[in-house]
Amino acid sequence: MTVDPGPPSGRLIRRAARLGKGLGRALLGSTVATVVATVARLLGPIAIRTGIDDGIAVGDRTTIMVATAVFTVLLVTQYFAQRIAQYAVAWLGERYLKILRSRVFSHLMRLDMAFYGRTKAGVLVSRMTNDIESVQDFAEEGAVTLVTNVLTLLGVTIAMLLVDPTIAGQVLLLIVLLVALSWVFQRFAGRAYREVREQIGRVLATLQEGITGVRVVQAFTREREQAGAFGSVNEDYFEANMNTARAVAWYFPAVAFLRIAGYGIVMYFGGRRVIAGDLSFGTLVSLLLYLDWFFQPIINLSQVYNQMQSASAALNKLFRLLDTPPAVDDAADAVDLSGRLDGEVVLEGVSFGYEPGLLVVEDVDLYIAPGERIAIVGETGAGKSTLARLVLRFYDPVEGRVLLDGHDIRSLTLESRARHAILIPQEGFLFNGTLRDNLGYARPGASDAELWEVCAAIGIDDWVRSLPERLDTLVRERGGRFSAGERQLIALARALLVDPAVIVLDEATANLDPETEARVERALATLLEGRTAIVIAHRLRSAERADRVVMMDAGRVIALGSHEELVRGSDPYGRLVRVWERGILR
Repeated sequence: MTVDPGPPSGRLIRRAARLGKGLGRALLGSTVATVVATVARLLGPIAIRTGIDDGIAVGDRTTIMVATAVFTVLLVTQYFAQRIAQYAVAWLGERYLKILRSRVFSHLMRLDMAFYGRTKAGVLVSRMTNDIESVQDFAEEGAVTLVTNVLTLLGVTIAMLLVDPTIAGQVLLLIVLLVALSWVFQRFAGRAYREVREQIGRVLATLQEGITGVRVVQAFTREREQAGAFGSVNEDYFEANMNTARAVAWYFPAVAFLRIAGYGIVMYFGGRRVIAGDLSFGTLVSLLLYLDWFFQPIINLSQVYNQMQSASAALNKLFRLLDTPPAVDDAADAVDLSGRLDGEVVLEGVSFGYEPGLLVVEDVDLYIAPGERIAIVGETGAGKSTLARLVLRFYDPVEGRVLLDGHDIRSLTLESRARHAILIPQEGFLFNGTLRDNLGYARPGASDAELWEVCAAIGIDDWVRSLPERLDTLVRERGGRFSAGERQLIALARALLVDPAVIVLDEATANLDPETEARVERALATLLEGRTAIVIAHRLRSAERADRVVMMDAGRVIALGSHEELVRGSDPYGRLVRVWERGILR
Protein backbone atom coordinates (compact mmCIF):
# COMPACT_ATOMS: atom_id res chain seq x y z
CA MET A 1 0.00 0.00 0.00
CA THR A 2 1.35 3.43 -0.97
CA VAL A 3 1.27 5.87 1.93
CA ASP A 4 1.05 9.60 1.33
CA PRO A 5 4.25 11.11 2.76
CA GLY A 6 2.40 14.30 3.56
CA PRO A 7 3.74 17.83 3.32
CA PRO A 8 7.22 18.79 4.56
CA SER A 9 7.40 19.07 8.35
CA GLY A 10 8.22 22.79 8.22
CA ARG A 11 5.13 23.60 6.19
CA LEU A 12 2.96 21.46 8.46
CA ILE A 13 4.33 23.21 11.57
CA ARG A 14 3.77 26.65 10.04
CA ARG A 15 0.20 25.79 9.16
CA ALA A 16 -0.45 24.34 12.60
CA ALA A 17 0.95 27.56 14.10
CA ARG A 18 -1.34 29.71 11.96
CA LEU A 19 -4.36 27.80 13.24
CA GLY A 20 -3.46 28.78 16.81
CA LYS A 21 -2.21 32.31 16.07
CA GLY A 22 -4.40 33.81 18.82
CA LEU A 23 -2.57 31.79 21.49
CA GLY A 24 0.78 33.62 21.22
CA ARG A 25 0.78 35.21 24.69
CA ALA A 26 -0.01 31.95 26.44
CA LEU A 27 2.71 30.23 24.41
CA LEU A 28 5.23 32.90 25.44
CA GLY A 29 4.29 32.54 29.11
CA SER A 30 4.62 28.75 29.05
CA THR A 31 7.98 29.04 27.26
CA VAL A 32 9.33 31.47 29.89
CA ALA A 33 8.20 29.13 32.70
CA THR A 34 9.84 26.18 30.96
CA VAL A 35 13.10 28.10 30.50
CA VAL A 36 13.13 29.09 34.18
CA ALA A 37 12.54 25.47 35.24
CA THR A 38 15.29 24.22 32.92
CA VAL A 39 17.85 26.81 34.01
CA ALA A 40 17.12 26.09 37.69
CA ARG A 41 17.74 22.41 37.07
CA LEU A 42 20.96 23.02 35.14
CA LEU A 43 22.42 25.16 37.93
CA GLY A 44 22.00 22.31 40.41
CA PRO A 45 25.23 20.43 39.53
CA ILE A 46 27.18 23.73 39.84
CA ALA A 47 25.94 24.05 43.43
CA ILE A 48 26.86 20.41 44.08
CA ARG A 49 30.37 20.91 42.63
CA THR A 50 30.87 23.94 44.87
CA GLY A 51 29.67 22.00 47.90
CA ILE A 52 32.06 19.13 47.20
CA ASP A 53 35.17 21.05 46.14
CA ASP A 54 34.92 24.10 48.38
CA GLY A 55 33.03 22.52 51.24
CA ILE A 56 33.46 18.76 51.74
CA ALA A 57 37.02 18.57 50.36
CA VAL A 58 38.33 21.29 52.72
CA GLY A 59 35.93 20.73 55.64
CA ASP A 60 34.15 24.11 55.26
CA ARG A 61 30.70 23.62 56.82
CA THR A 62 29.53 27.11 55.92
CA THR A 63 30.12 26.48 52.22
CA ILE A 64 28.31 23.17 52.52
CA MET A 65 25.27 24.89 54.09
CA VAL A 66 25.26 27.69 51.48
CA ALA A 67 25.56 25.17 48.65
CA THR A 68 22.72 23.11 50.15
CA ALA A 69 20.54 26.22 50.54
CA VAL A 70 21.20 27.29 46.95
CA PHE A 71 20.42 23.78 45.72
CA THR A 72 17.16 23.79 47.70
CA VAL A 73 16.11 27.16 46.26
CA LEU A 74 16.88 25.90 42.78
CA LEU A 75 14.84 22.75 43.42
CA VAL A 76 11.82 24.72 44.67
CA THR A 77 12.10 27.16 41.75
CA GLN A 78 12.25 24.25 39.32
CA TYR A 79 9.17 22.63 40.90
CA PHE A 80 6.92 25.69 40.70
CA ALA A 81 8.14 26.79 37.28
CA GLN A 82 7.65 23.27 35.92
CA ARG A 83 4.18 23.15 37.44
CA ILE A 84 3.23 26.45 35.81
CA ALA A 85 4.69 25.31 32.48
CA GLN A 86 2.85 21.97 32.64
CA TYR A 87 -0.50 23.66 33.25
CA ALA A 88 0.11 26.37 30.65
CA VAL A 89 1.03 23.85 27.95
CA ALA A 90 -2.01 21.70 28.84
CA TRP A 91 -4.24 24.78 28.57
CA LEU A 92 -2.67 25.68 25.24
CA GLY A 93 -3.12 22.15 23.93
CA GLU A 94 -6.77 21.89 24.93
CA ARG A 95 -7.55 25.33 23.55
CA TYR A 96 -5.82 24.46 20.29
CA LEU A 97 -7.74 21.18 20.04
CA LYS A 98 -10.99 23.01 20.69
CA ILE A 99 -10.24 25.29 17.74
CA LEU A 100 -9.19 22.35 15.56
CA ARG A 101 -12.27 20.23 16.36
CA SER A 102 -14.61 23.15 15.70
CA ARG A 103 -12.84 24.02 12.45
CA VAL A 104 -12.97 20.43 11.15
CA PHE A 105 -16.59 19.86 12.12
CA SER A 106 -17.66 23.20 10.65
CA HIS A 107 -15.90 22.29 7.40
CA LEU A 108 -17.55 18.87 7.32
CA MET A 109 -20.94 20.53 7.57
CA ARG A 110 -20.10 22.65 4.50
CA LEU A 111 -18.90 19.82 2.28
CA ASP A 112 -21.21 18.73 -0.52
CA MET A 113 -23.22 15.56 -0.98
CA ALA A 114 -20.77 14.29 -3.62
CA PHE A 115 -18.02 14.27 -0.98
CA TYR A 116 -20.15 12.18 1.38
CA GLY A 117 -21.07 9.89 -1.47
CA ARG A 118 -17.42 8.96 -2.08
CA THR A 119 -16.12 9.07 1.52
CA LYS A 120 -16.81 6.36 4.08
CA ALA A 121 -18.40 7.56 7.30
CA GLY A 122 -15.96 5.44 9.33
CA VAL A 123 -13.00 7.35 7.85
CA LEU A 124 -14.57 10.66 8.87
CA VAL A 125 -15.25 9.30 12.35
CA SER A 126 -11.58 8.29 12.51
CA ARG A 127 -10.55 11.86 11.61
CA MET A 128 -12.66 13.31 14.43
CA THR A 129 -11.72 10.67 17.04
CA ASN A 130 -8.42 8.87 16.55
CA ASP A 131 -6.64 11.66 14.71
CA ILE A 132 -7.82 14.32 17.16
CA GLU A 133 -6.83 12.01 20.04
CA SER A 134 -3.33 11.62 18.55
CA VAL A 135 -2.93 15.38 18.49
CA GLN A 136 -4.39 15.55 22.00
CA ASP A 137 -1.91 13.00 23.37
CA PHE A 138 0.98 15.04 22.04
CA ALA A 139 -0.53 18.35 23.23
CA GLU A 140 -1.12 17.08 26.77
CA GLU A 141 2.08 15.09 27.30
CA GLY A 142 4.48 15.26 24.38
CA ALA A 143 4.65 19.04 23.99
CA VAL A 144 5.93 19.63 27.53
CA THR A 145 8.43 16.79 27.16
CA LEU A 146 9.58 18.11 23.80
CA VAL A 147 10.17 21.72 24.93
CA THR A 148 11.69 20.78 28.28
CA ASN A 149 14.09 18.23 26.88
CA VAL A 150 15.20 20.33 23.92
CA LEU A 151 16.06 23.16 26.33
CA THR A 152 17.72 20.69 28.71
CA LEU A 153 19.80 19.19 25.91
CA LEU A 154 21.02 22.60 24.76
CA GLY A 155 21.65 23.75 28.32
CA VAL A 156 23.55 20.61 29.31
CA THR A 157 25.73 20.90 26.21
CA ILE A 158 26.63 24.48 27.07
CA ALA A 159 27.16 23.64 30.77
CA MET A 160 29.47 20.70 30.00
CA LEU A 161 31.53 22.85 27.64
CA LEU A 162 31.85 25.51 30.33
CA VAL A 163 32.72 23.01 33.10
CA ASP A 164 35.33 21.08 31.10
CA PRO A 165 35.63 21.52 27.33
CA THR A 166 37.96 18.55 26.89
CA ILE A 167 35.70 15.86 28.35
CA ALA A 168 32.64 17.56 26.86
CA GLY A 169 34.24 17.38 23.41
CA GLN A 170 35.03 13.67 23.85
CA VAL A 171 31.41 12.93 24.83
CA LEU A 172 30.01 15.05 22.03
CA LEU A 173 31.78 12.83 19.48
CA LEU A 174 29.07 10.28 20.24
CA ILE A 175 26.48 12.79 19.04
CA VAL A 176 27.51 12.33 15.42
CA LEU A 177 26.58 8.65 15.60
CA LEU A 178 23.45 9.43 17.59
CA VAL A 179 22.28 12.00 15.03
CA ALA A 180 22.81 9.50 12.22
CA LEU A 181 20.79 6.86 14.07
CA SER A 182 18.05 9.38 14.80
CA TRP A 183 17.86 10.44 11.15
CA VAL A 184 17.43 6.84 9.98
CA PHE A 185 14.84 6.24 12.70
CA GLN A 186 12.91 9.36 11.73
CA ARG A 187 12.75 8.38 8.06
CA PHE A 188 11.59 4.85 8.78
CA ALA A 189 9.25 5.64 11.66
CA GLY A 190 7.67 8.57 9.81
CA ARG A 191 6.44 6.28 7.02
CA ALA A 192 5.36 3.67 9.54
CA TYR A 193 3.23 6.07 11.58
CA ARG A 194 1.56 7.51 8.50
CA GLU A 195 0.66 3.97 7.46
CA VAL A 196 -0.82 3.34 10.91
CA ARG A 197 -3.08 6.39 10.50
CA GLU A 198 -4.22 5.13 7.10
CA GLN A 199 -4.96 1.64 8.37
CA ILE A 200 -6.90 2.68 11.45
CA GLY A 201 -9.27 4.62 9.21
CA ARG A 202 -9.88 1.43 7.19
CA VAL A 203 -10.45 -0.56 10.39
CA LEU A 204 -13.07 1.90 11.63
CA ALA A 205 -14.79 2.08 8.25
CA THR A 206 -15.02 -1.73 8.01
CA LEU A 207 -16.17 -1.97 11.61
CA GLN A 208 -18.91 0.59 11.11
CA GLU A 209 -20.07 -1.04 7.89
CA GLY A 210 -20.28 -4.45 9.55
CA ILE A 211 -22.20 -3.18 12.58
CA THR A 212 -24.57 -1.05 10.49
CA GLY A 213 -25.32 -3.96 8.16
CA VAL A 214 -25.41 -6.68 10.82
CA ARG A 215 -29.05 -7.52 10.02
CA VAL A 216 -28.18 -8.20 6.41
CA VAL A 217 -25.10 -10.18 7.45
CA GLN A 218 -27.15 -12.41 9.73
CA ALA A 219 -30.05 -12.68 7.28
CA PHE A 220 -27.72 -14.24 4.72
CA THR A 221 -25.57 -16.05 7.32
CA ARG A 222 -22.44 -14.26 6.13
CA GLU A 223 -20.96 -13.79 9.59
CA ARG A 224 -17.82 -15.78 8.78
CA GLU A 225 -17.18 -13.93 5.51
CA GLN A 226 -17.76 -10.55 7.13
CA ALA A 227 -15.42 -11.46 9.97
CA GLY A 228 -12.86 -12.57 7.36
CA ALA A 229 -13.07 -9.22 5.57
CA PHE A 230 -12.54 -7.43 8.86
CA GLY A 231 -9.72 -9.83 9.71
CA SER A 232 -7.90 -8.91 6.49
CA VAL A 233 -8.10 -5.19 7.27
CA ASN A 234 -7.15 -5.89 10.87
CA GLU A 235 -4.10 -7.84 9.68
CA ASP A 236 -2.95 -4.84 7.64
CA TYR A 237 -3.35 -2.66 10.71
CA PHE A 238 -1.32 -5.17 12.74
CA GLU A 239 1.50 -5.12 10.18
CA ALA A 240 1.52 -1.32 10.17
CA ASN A 241 1.90 -1.26 13.95
CA MET A 242 4.61 -3.92 13.81
CA ASN A 243 6.59 -1.70 11.42
CA THR A 244 6.63 0.99 14.11
CA ALA A 245 7.57 -1.61 16.73
CA ARG A 246 10.54 -2.76 14.64
CA ALA A 247 11.79 0.79 14.36
CA VAL A 248 11.54 1.31 18.11
CA ALA A 249 13.14 -2.09 18.83
CA TRP A 250 16.47 -1.20 17.23
CA TYR A 251 16.63 2.52 17.96
CA PHE A 252 16.12 2.72 21.73
CA PRO A 253 18.64 -0.02 22.62
CA ALA A 254 21.18 1.78 20.39
CA VAL A 255 20.63 5.04 22.28
CA ALA A 256 20.97 3.21 25.61
CA PHE A 257 24.24 1.65 24.42
CA LEU A 258 25.66 5.06 23.51
CA ARG A 259 24.60 6.36 26.91
CA ILE A 260 26.61 3.68 28.71
CA ALA A 261 29.55 4.36 26.38
CA GLY A 262 29.40 8.02 27.39
CA TYR A 263 29.60 7.07 31.07
CA GLY A 264 32.64 4.95 30.27
CA ILE A 265 34.38 7.82 28.50
CA VAL A 266 33.80 10.27 31.38
CA MET A 267 34.80 7.73 34.06
CA TYR A 268 37.97 6.70 32.24
CA PHE A 269 39.34 10.06 31.16
CA GLY A 270 37.86 12.04 34.05
CA GLY A 271 39.03 9.51 36.66
CA ARG A 272 42.59 9.59 35.30
CA ARG A 273 42.59 13.39 35.45
CA VAL A 274 41.24 13.44 39.04
CA ILE A 275 44.06 11.07 40.10
CA ALA A 276 46.57 13.27 38.29
CA GLY A 277 45.20 16.34 40.05
CA ASP A 278 44.16 17.95 36.77
CA LEU A 279 40.41 17.77 37.56
CA SER A 280 38.53 18.21 40.83
CA PHE A 281 36.31 15.45 42.18
CA GLY A 282 33.34 17.84 42.34
CA THR A 283 33.78 18.66 38.67
CA LEU A 284 33.79 14.94 37.80
CA VAL A 285 30.55 14.43 39.79
CA SER A 286 28.90 17.40 38.06
CA LEU A 287 29.99 16.07 34.66
CA LEU A 288 28.47 12.66 35.46
CA LEU A 289 25.21 14.36 36.47
CA TYR A 290 25.22 16.41 33.29
CA LEU A 291 26.00 13.33 31.25
CA ASP A 292 22.92 11.58 32.65
CA TRP A 293 20.89 14.67 31.81
CA PHE A 294 22.49 14.76 28.38
CA PHE A 295 21.36 11.31 27.27
CA GLN A 296 18.07 11.25 29.17
CA PRO A 297 16.58 14.11 27.10
CA ILE A 298 17.62 12.28 23.94
CA ILE A 299 15.87 9.13 25.16
CA ASN A 300 12.82 11.19 26.15
CA LEU A 301 12.82 12.94 22.79
CA SER A 302 13.04 9.61 21.02
CA GLN A 303 10.03 8.40 22.97
CA VAL A 304 8.04 11.59 22.37
CA TYR A 305 8.99 11.31 18.71
CA ASN A 306 6.49 8.47 18.47
CA GLN A 307 3.75 10.80 19.69
CA MET A 308 5.02 13.61 17.51
CA GLN A 309 5.01 11.43 14.39
CA SER A 310 1.51 10.17 15.17
CA ALA A 311 0.29 13.71 15.81
CA SER A 312 2.01 14.96 12.65
CA ALA A 313 0.39 12.24 10.55
CA ALA A 314 -2.97 13.01 12.15
CA LEU A 315 -2.60 16.76 11.53
CA ASN A 316 -1.67 16.05 7.93
CA LYS A 317 -4.90 14.10 7.42
CA LEU A 318 -6.99 16.72 9.21
CA PHE A 319 -5.47 19.50 7.10
CA ARG A 320 -6.07 17.49 3.94
CA LEU A 321 -9.70 17.25 4.99
CA LEU A 322 -9.80 21.00 5.63
CA ASP A 323 -8.25 21.53 2.18
CA THR A 324 -11.07 19.64 0.49
CA PRO A 325 -13.10 22.42 -1.10
CA PRO A 326 -16.90 22.22 -1.11
CA ALA A 327 -18.02 21.54 -4.66
CA VAL A 328 -21.09 23.62 -3.84
CA ASP A 329 -20.46 26.97 -2.17
CA ASP A 330 -21.59 30.58 -2.20
CA ALA A 331 -20.34 32.58 -5.16
CA ALA A 332 -18.41 35.74 -4.41
CA ASP A 333 -21.37 37.83 -5.61
CA ALA A 334 -24.12 35.54 -4.29
CA VAL A 335 -27.39 37.31 -3.51
CA ASP A 336 -29.88 36.70 -0.74
CA LEU A 337 -33.52 36.65 -1.82
CA SER A 338 -35.82 37.97 0.87
CA GLY A 339 -39.59 37.67 0.98
CA ARG A 340 -41.73 34.84 -0.33
CA LEU A 341 -40.93 33.51 -3.83
CA ASP A 342 -43.51 32.30 -6.34
CA GLY A 343 -41.80 28.93 -6.69
CA GLU A 344 -41.13 28.81 -10.42
CA VAL A 345 -38.47 26.20 -11.27
CA VAL A 346 -36.79 25.94 -14.66
CA LEU A 347 -34.11 23.49 -15.78
CA GLU A 348 -32.29 24.52 -18.96
CA GLY A 349 -30.10 21.91 -20.65
CA VAL A 350 -29.08 20.40 -17.30
CA SER A 351 -26.50 17.61 -17.30
CA PHE A 352 -24.70 16.10 -14.32
CA GLY A 353 -22.42 13.19 -13.48
CA TYR A 354 -20.86 11.99 -10.25
CA GLU A 355 -17.77 10.91 -12.17
CA PRO A 356 -16.11 12.85 -15.00
CA GLY A 357 -17.45 11.75 -18.38
CA LEU A 358 -20.23 9.60 -16.88
CA LEU A 359 -23.52 11.52 -16.92
CA VAL A 360 -26.48 10.35 -14.82
CA VAL A 361 -28.66 13.31 -15.85
CA GLU A 362 -28.32 14.46 -19.46
CA ASP A 363 -29.66 17.52 -21.26
CA VAL A 364 -32.85 17.97 -19.24
CA ASP A 365 -35.18 20.87 -20.03
CA LEU A 366 -38.12 21.26 -17.68
CA TYR A 367 -40.46 24.07 -16.67
CA ILE A 368 -42.37 23.79 -13.38
CA ALA A 369 -44.98 26.48 -12.81
CA PRO A 370 -45.48 28.10 -9.40
CA GLY A 371 -47.70 25.90 -7.22
CA GLU A 372 -47.46 22.94 -9.61
CA ARG A 373 -47.04 19.40 -8.33
CA ILE A 374 -44.61 17.31 -10.38
CA ALA A 375 -43.98 13.59 -9.93
CA ILE A 376 -40.65 12.22 -11.17
CA VAL A 377 -40.87 8.51 -12.00
CA GLY A 378 -38.61 5.89 -13.52
CA GLU A 379 -36.75 2.70 -12.82
CA THR A 380 -34.00 2.54 -10.22
CA GLY A 381 -30.97 4.46 -11.48
CA ALA A 382 -32.98 6.53 -13.95
CA GLY A 383 -31.78 9.77 -12.33
CA LYS A 384 -34.92 10.75 -10.37
CA SER A 385 -33.24 11.59 -7.07
CA THR A 386 -30.28 13.26 -8.77
CA LEU A 387 -32.55 15.55 -10.77
CA ALA A 388 -34.47 16.54 -7.63
CA ARG A 389 -31.26 17.22 -5.70
CA LEU A 390 -30.00 19.47 -8.47
CA VAL A 391 -33.05 21.64 -7.82
CA LEU A 392 -31.94 21.85 -4.17
CA ARG A 393 -28.36 22.57 -5.25
CA PHE A 394 -26.96 19.59 -3.42
CA TYR A 395 -24.90 19.37 -6.62
CA ASP A 396 -24.14 21.84 -9.39
CA PRO A 397 -24.82 20.77 -12.98
CA VAL A 398 -21.81 20.28 -15.21
CA GLU A 399 -23.83 21.83 -18.04
CA GLY A 400 -26.92 24.00 -18.09
CA ARG A 401 -28.53 25.80 -15.19
CA VAL A 402 -31.34 25.58 -12.66
CA LEU A 403 -33.47 28.70 -12.20
CA LEU A 404 -35.58 29.60 -9.18
CA ASP A 405 -37.98 32.42 -9.94
CA GLY A 406 -35.68 33.41 -12.79
CA HIS A 407 -32.50 33.39 -10.70
CA ASP A 408 -29.71 30.92 -11.43
CA ILE A 409 -29.63 28.94 -8.20
CA ARG A 410 -25.83 29.19 -8.20
CA SER A 411 -26.15 32.96 -7.85
CA LEU A 412 -28.10 32.61 -4.58
CA THR A 413 -26.59 32.14 -1.15
CA LEU A 414 -26.97 28.65 0.26
CA GLU A 415 -28.90 30.12 3.17
CA SER A 416 -31.32 31.79 0.78
CA ARG A 417 -31.82 28.54 -1.14
CA ALA A 418 -32.52 26.73 2.14
CA ARG A 419 -35.30 29.18 2.99
CA HIS A 420 -37.03 28.85 -0.36
CA ALA A 421 -36.44 25.22 -1.41
CA ILE A 422 -36.22 22.31 1.04
CA LEU A 423 -36.09 18.53 1.04
CA ILE A 424 -38.37 16.22 2.99
CA PRO A 425 -36.65 12.81 2.92
CA GLN A 426 -38.34 9.45 3.02
CA GLU A 427 -37.47 9.10 6.71
CA GLY A 428 -37.93 12.08 9.00
CA PHE A 429 -34.59 12.67 10.69
CA LEU A 430 -34.61 14.16 14.18
CA PHE A 431 -31.59 15.37 16.13
CA ASN A 432 -30.91 14.45 19.72
CA GLY A 433 -32.52 17.17 21.83
CA THR A 434 -36.01 18.44 22.59
CA LEU A 435 -39.05 18.51 20.35
CA ARG A 436 -38.80 22.31 20.39
CA ASP A 437 -35.23 22.14 19.10
CA ASN A 438 -36.25 19.91 16.20
CA LEU A 439 -39.34 21.84 15.20
CA GLY A 440 -37.40 25.09 15.16
CA TYR A 441 -34.23 23.63 13.66
CA ALA A 442 -34.33 25.81 10.53
CA ARG A 443 -35.73 28.80 12.44
CA PRO A 444 -34.03 28.81 15.86
CA GLY A 445 -35.70 32.07 16.84
CA ALA A 446 -39.26 30.84 16.34
CA SER A 447 -41.57 31.48 19.28
CA ASP A 448 -43.57 28.80 21.05
CA ALA A 449 -46.73 30.34 19.59
CA GLU A 450 -45.37 29.79 16.07
CA LEU A 451 -44.40 26.21 16.94
CA TRP A 452 -47.88 25.45 18.26
CA GLU A 453 -49.37 27.05 15.14
CA VAL A 454 -47.53 24.73 12.75
CA CYS A 455 -48.28 21.75 14.99
CA ALA A 456 -51.98 22.60 14.75
CA ALA A 457 -51.76 23.05 10.97
CA ILE A 458 -50.12 19.64 10.57
CA GLY A 459 -52.56 18.10 13.05
CA ILE A 460 -50.15 17.02 15.79
CA ASP A 461 -50.89 19.67 18.43
CA ASP A 462 -53.11 17.35 20.51
CA TRP A 463 -50.48 14.62 20.35
CA VAL A 464 -47.72 17.04 21.42
CA ARG A 465 -49.86 18.28 24.34
CA SER A 466 -50.32 14.66 25.46
CA LEU A 467 -46.56 14.22 25.86
CA PRO A 468 -45.31 14.58 29.47
CA GLU A 469 -42.98 17.49 28.68
CA ARG A 470 -44.81 18.75 25.58
CA LEU A 471 -42.35 20.83 23.52
CA ASP A 472 -39.58 20.04 26.00
CA THR A 473 -39.89 16.30 25.37
CA LEU A 474 -36.53 14.71 24.56
CA VAL A 475 -36.67 12.94 21.21
CA ARG A 476 -33.48 10.89 21.86
CA GLU A 477 -30.91 9.96 19.23
CA ARG A 478 -32.35 10.00 15.69
CA GLY A 479 -35.80 10.51 17.21
CA GLY A 480 -35.81 7.00 18.69
CA ARG A 481 -38.54 7.93 21.19
CA PHE A 482 -41.11 8.25 18.40
CA SER A 483 -42.46 6.02 15.66
CA ALA A 484 -41.56 6.49 11.98
CA GLY A 485 -44.89 8.21 11.33
CA GLU A 486 -44.50 10.57 14.28
CA ARG A 487 -41.00 11.49 13.15
CA GLN A 488 -42.29 12.21 9.67
CA LEU A 489 -45.09 14.43 11.01
CA ILE A 490 -42.56 16.39 13.07
CA ALA A 491 -40.42 16.78 9.94
CA LEU A 492 -43.42 18.13 8.03
CA ALA A 493 -44.19 20.62 10.81
CA ARG A 494 -40.54 21.70 10.74
CA ALA A 495 -40.77 22.29 6.99
CA LEU A 496 -44.01 24.25 7.32
CA LEU A 497 -42.36 26.56 9.86
CA VAL A 498 -39.76 27.49 7.22
CA ASP A 499 -42.58 28.34 4.78
CA PRO A 500 -40.66 27.47 1.58
CA ALA A 501 -41.84 28.12 -1.97
CA VAL A 502 -40.50 24.79 -3.30
CA ILE A 503 -40.62 21.39 -1.63
CA VAL A 504 -38.78 18.29 -2.87
CA LEU A 505 -40.47 15.23 -1.46
CA ASP A 506 -38.91 11.76 -1.46
CA GLU A 507 -42.12 9.73 -1.16
CA ALA A 508 -42.60 10.58 2.52
CA THR A 509 -45.33 7.94 3.04
CA ALA A 510 -43.68 4.99 1.30
CA ASN A 511 -42.70 3.11 4.47
CA LEU A 512 -45.72 3.76 6.70
CA ASP A 513 -48.68 1.64 7.73
CA PRO A 514 -52.07 2.63 6.20
CA GLU A 515 -53.42 4.49 9.27
CA THR A 516 -50.25 6.50 9.79
CA GLU A 517 -49.98 7.08 6.05
CA ALA A 518 -53.43 8.68 6.07
CA ARG A 519 -52.35 11.09 8.83
CA VAL A 520 -49.19 11.99 6.97
CA GLU A 521 -51.11 12.46 3.71
CA ARG A 522 -53.44 14.95 5.41
CA ALA A 523 -50.46 16.80 6.81
CA LEU A 524 -48.80 16.81 3.39
CA ALA A 525 -51.91 18.30 1.83
CA THR A 526 -51.61 21.22 4.26
CA LEU A 527 -47.89 21.60 3.67
CA LEU A 528 -48.05 21.46 -0.13
CA GLU A 529 -50.99 23.81 -0.53
CA GLY A 530 -49.93 26.78 -2.66
CA ARG A 531 -46.36 25.51 -2.98
CA THR A 532 -44.39 24.01 -5.84
CA ALA A 533 -43.83 20.31 -5.15
CA ILE A 534 -41.37 17.93 -6.81
CA VAL A 535 -42.16 14.39 -5.72
CA ILE A 536 -39.73 11.50 -6.25
CA ALA A 537 -42.48 8.96 -6.82
CA HIS A 538 -42.20 5.26 -6.14
CA ARG A 539 -45.91 4.44 -6.23
CA LEU A 540 -48.84 4.85 -8.57
CA ARG A 541 -50.82 6.97 -6.11
CA SER A 542 -48.16 9.69 -6.07
CA ALA A 543 -48.14 9.88 -9.86
CA GLU A 544 -51.93 10.04 -10.04
CA ARG A 545 -52.07 12.99 -7.63
CA ALA A 546 -49.48 15.04 -9.52
CA ASP A 547 -50.40 17.78 -11.99
CA ARG A 548 -47.79 16.41 -14.35
CA VAL A 549 -45.52 13.39 -14.46
CA VAL A 550 -41.89 13.42 -15.60
CA MET A 551 -40.66 9.98 -16.65
CA MET A 552 -36.91 9.47 -16.75
CA ASP A 553 -34.74 6.74 -18.22
CA ALA A 554 -30.93 6.67 -18.26
CA GLY A 555 -30.79 10.29 -17.12
CA ARG A 556 -33.10 11.66 -19.83
CA VAL A 557 -36.72 12.79 -19.76
CA ILE A 558 -38.55 10.37 -22.05
CA ALA A 559 -42.14 11.36 -21.24
CA LEU A 560 -43.87 14.43 -19.82
CA GLY A 561 -47.55 15.09 -19.21
CA SER A 562 -50.43 14.34 -16.88
CA HIS A 563 -50.91 10.82 -15.60
CA GLU A 564 -53.87 10.23 -17.92
CA GLU A 565 -52.03 11.62 -20.94
CA LEU A 566 -49.02 9.41 -20.38
CA VAL A 567 -51.09 6.29 -19.74
CA ARG A 568 -52.65 6.81 -23.17
CA GLY A 569 -49.65 8.13 -25.09
CA SER A 570 -46.44 6.70 -23.55
CA ASP A 571 -45.66 3.01 -23.81
CA PRO A 572 -42.82 3.11 -21.25
CA TYR A 573 -45.04 4.87 -18.73
CA GLY A 574 -47.89 2.49 -19.45
CA ARG A 575 -45.62 -0.47 -18.72
CA LEU A 576 -44.48 1.17 -15.46
CA VAL A 577 -48.09 1.74 -14.40
CA ARG A 578 -48.94 -1.89 -15.09
CA VAL A 579 -45.99 -2.97 -12.98
CA TRP A 580 -47.23 -0.70 -10.17
CA GLU A 581 -50.74 -2.08 -10.48
CA ARG A 582 -49.44 -5.63 -10.17
CA GLY A 583 -47.64 -4.57 -6.99
CA ILE A 584 -44.18 -5.46 -8.25
CA LEU A 585 -43.09 -1.93 -7.42
CA ARG A 586 -44.64 0.25 -4.75
